[in-house]
Amino acid sequence: MATLIPCNIDTTPMAAEMQSVSSHVQGTTAAVVTMQSAVIAAENHSANKVCSNVNRGFYTLMCSQISQKIANKHSRVEALLMKMAQQKRRLLNIKSTMERDYGRISARYLKIFTGINKELETRILQIDQPVFELVNKHMASSSNRMNSLTSWISTSQSESIADSQKILASNLKRNAQTVLEESTRFLSQIGEQRVLTSKVLIYNEEGNDDHDYLVPVLIRESVNDSSMASRLDVMTPADLETSTARAIDNSVRTSDSLKWHNGACDPAVRDEFTRMVDMAQMAPRVKDKMRELFGSSNFEIL
Repeated sequence: MATLIPCNIDTTPMAAEMQSVSSHVQGTTAAVVTMQSAVIAAENHSANKVCSNVNRGFYTLMCSQISQKIANKHSRVEALLMKMAQQKRRLLNIKSTMERDYGRISARYLKIFTGINKELETRILQIDQPVFELVNKHMASSSNRMNSLTSWISTSQSESIADSQKILASNLKRNAQTVLEESTRFLSQIGEQRVLTSKVLIYNEEGNDDHDYLVPVLIRESVNDSSMASRLDVMTPADLETSTARAIDNSVRTSDSLKWHNGACDPAVRDEFTRMVDMAQMAPRVKDKMRELFGSSNFEIL
C-alpha cells in the first residue's frame, strides 16, 4: 500500500519573487512600447528627410539640365546670329558690287548705242537731205500758214486796205460759223442722250417708289458679376450679308448716340411677355412671380 506523507510547503518567497518578476516584466513591456514608438517616429522622420532630399535633388537635377539646354540653345542662337550677320554683310557687298557693275555696263552700252544712233541719224540725213529739208522747213511753214486763223491776205498796191479788212472779216465769220455748227451738233447730241436716258431709266413709276427698309437688330449688353466687365453683343438676321452685318456692328459699337436712359416699357413688348408667360407650362405661383418681377423692373431704352 502506498504511504501518504504529509508535507507543508511555504510559497511565500516564491510569490514575492513572482511579484517582483511581474513588475520587471511590466517595466520591460513599457520600455518596449516606448522604444517602438521612438523607432516609428525615427523611421518617419528619416523617410520624410529622404523624400525631401530626393525631391530637392530631382528639382536641382531638372534645373541644371534645363539651364544647360538653355545655355546650349543660347550659344547656338548667338552663333547663328553671327553667321547670319556675316552672310548679310557678304550679300550687301555682293549687291553693291553688282550695282556698280550694272551702272558701269549700262553707261558703257548707253554711250555705245547713243553714238550709233547719232551716226545713223547723220547718215540718214545725208542720204535723204532734200526730203528732210522739205518736211522741216517748207511743209512746217505751209502748215503754220494754213492753220493760222487770222492770217493776213496779201494784196497788191492797187488794192485798198478795206478789201483786206473785208477778207479778214469773212475769214472770221467762217470760223465763227464752224464753231456754231459744232456747238449745235454737240447740244443736239446731248439732247439725244437725255431722251435715250429718260427712256431707259424709271423715275418713280407705280410700284417703284423709294422705300426705307429697316433691318431688325438686337443689342444686348451684359455685366459680369465678378469682374464687373460689360459686354456688348450685336445680333443681326442670319441671312443678312456679311459686309452689311459687319457695318451695322461697327456702327453700333462706334456710335456715341447709343446711350441707355430711363424709359417706359413698350406695350408690344409687355403684351408679348404676358402672352409667353400665359402659354408657358409652369406653376401659377411661378407665373405670378414672373409678372410681379416684370412689373417692378426699371426699363432703359436707347
